[in-house]
Amino acid sequence: MNLERDRGRGPRVAREFSVLRRLREAVGAGPGGPGATGAQAGRPALAVQGVSAGYGKREVLRGVSLEVLQGEIVAVIGPNGAGKSTLLKVVAGLLPASQGHVFLCGDDVTSLPAHRRAHAGIGYMIQGGAVFPSLTPDDHLRLASLVARRRGIGGTGQPLVPFSATFPSRHGPAGLLSGGQRQALAVASILASNPAVLLCDEPSAGLAPGVARELMEQIALLSRERALSVLWVEQRVGDVLPLADRAVLLRDGRPAAETSSPREWLGDGVLAELTFGGATRG
Repeated sequence: MNLERDRGRGPRVAREFSVLRRLREAVGAGPGGPGATGAQAGRPALAVQGVSAGYGKREVLRGVSLEVLQGEIVAVIGPNGAGKSTLLKVVAGLLPASQGHVFLCGDDVTSLPAHRRAHAGIGYMIQGGAVFPSLTPDDHLRLASLVARRRGIGGTGQPLVPFSATFPSRHGPAGLLSGGQRQALAVASILASNPAVLLCDEPSAGLAPGVARELMEQIALLSRERALSVLWVEQRVGDVLPLADRAVLLRDGRPAAETSSPREWLGDGVLAELTFGGATRG
């Protein structure tokens, strides 16, 4: 992060940087990570097999298959309308699949509703970051830790106070927080529930560039420290690809390309070739 570059953006952005810098030490690594859900290193924490889905008669996803290994960050990129957010909704259980299956740590969760998938270990950070405007930061983290305890794996309850202390008022309503602070609170709440898989739907949306980069870096760092598996949809391609272990390009509802060296896609003309030229690179 370049503070000189973003200095002119005003005191609100500076406050958001302060929150994000302290997010990592405040949330910390979860006790034993998400392994209590049954995922093992080198094995898929999440598997999507032949999934098709859409809205009414309009098919958006067409036979999508992909995997996210334990502790792996997989970025999903592509043009608008490619089906990126739709894919996350299907995995989270908010949109039914017309064909195919979704597996979480080896268990078929295709028929489970969204709340049972969340209980099984899927954390979903929706675009814009979901917070309850009338609840305080402490309230959010206590609720998230309660979810983890009900799953029988223990929540990251110990950092509640230090994390909340990074906000202007730890007892004030979350609705009064800035955009970056709300996003940071959404991330912390999800991580406090100790999920096995984190679904990120453009967490940078609506944020100032510097704040967005810092938030994305913190999500990646916290995820790696906790061996958390992440399926990450993002439009800020230049920022997410260096953070990912693998990347998948969706085009017209299908995986058009995949790579285990995401940084290579940042080369001159590579993404344009993949998006419009039909080439596939590994």
